[in-house]
Amino acid sequence: MKFSVHVENDLEMLEEAIDSSCDRIRFGSEFCDAKMPSLSVLEKAFALTEGAEKDFAYVTPRVSESTLGEIHEQLNFLNKKRKIGVVVNDFGILSILKRCHGLTPHLGRQMIHVPARCPWLKTEIKDVVFSPLRTISRTKLVRSGEDIYSQTNLNYEPTIRFFKDLGVKGVDLDWIPKCFPHYDFIANNGLDLSLHLHLVPVTITRKCHTARFLGEKSPQTCSKPCKTRAFLLERKEFNLQLFLHGNTVFSLVNPSRKDLERSLRINVAEFVITMNPVTKILGREKIDSLIGQVKAIIT
Repeated sequence: MKFSVHVENDLEMLEEAIDSSCDRIRFGSEFCDAKMPSLSVLEKAFALTEGAEKDFAYVTPRVSESTLGEIHEQLNFLNKKRKIGVVVNDFGILSILKRCHGLTPHLGRQMIHVPARCPWLKTEIKDVVFSPLRTISRTKLVRSGEDIYSQTNLNYEPTIRFFKDLGVKGVDLDWIPKCFPHYDFIANNGLDLSLHLHLVPVTITRKCHTARFLGEKSPQTCSKPCKTRAFLLERKEFNLQLFLHGNTVFSLVNPSRKDLERSLRINVAEFVITMNPVTKILGREKIDSLIGQVKAIIT
C-alpha cells in the first residue's frame, strides 16, 4: 500500500509534500488545462521529486486541441526519464502515450463514469418506480437500483480490455463506500486501484465559475484564485454541502474508521491525498498526521 500526495501546480506546496512521509508525488492539474504547469515548472518539479528519491506521476486534465501540443512537449521530456506514470483524463493524451514507451498510462477520474457521484442519488433511487410487478418488493428494487448505480463503466470486461490494450495499468477511483464491492472486479481484471481519500467530483463546469465569480477575464491571464480559495455551496433542505474549486464541484468526504476497514477488502495499491483549500491539507504536518491515522487502522 502506497500513499501519494497530489499537488496541482505549486512548487512551494510540492516541497511540503516531498518532505512528508508519502511514497509518491503526483504533480499537475486533474481538471483544468489552464492550471497545467509549464514545461520549465514540470522540469523543476520532477528534479525536486527525483532528488528526494520519491516516485513521480504526472497528472493531466482533459485538454483542448490548442493544448495538446504543449502536452506532447511535456510528455517527450518525461519519456526520456525513468519509468513514470501519467494520469490521463483525455483520449487524445492516451493516444499520444502509445508512442511514449517510457511512460505508463493510468486512467484519471474523468475517464471513469460513476453514477453514485450524484449527491442526490439516494433520494432519486427511493423515488423511482423500477417496475410495476407486484411480485418483486419495492425494497428489493431499490437495492437493485443502488447496486446498478454504484457500478462504473469499468465493471464490464470488454471496457477493461480496451484500456489495457492501450497500455493502461491502473485507475483512479472515488471514495464512495457503496462502490467498494464493485471495485474488486476492476482489480481482479488486472488494473491497479488508486483510491482518492477525500474529494469526489460531482460535476465540471464548462466555463470556470470561480473565475467568473471573481472577475477573471481570461484563462490565459487568470491569477488562479483557486490556489487559495474555494466556495461552499449549501443546500440545507437536502443537508448537503458541496465545494466549488476552480472549474469543478466536489463533495468532501472524511473517511470513517469503518469505511477504511472496508477498504481493506479491496486490493488497493495506492491512497491519494490532495493538497488544496477544500481538503485544507496544505503542509507536511497534516499529510504525515493523516498517513499515520490511516496506517494505524489498515495495518
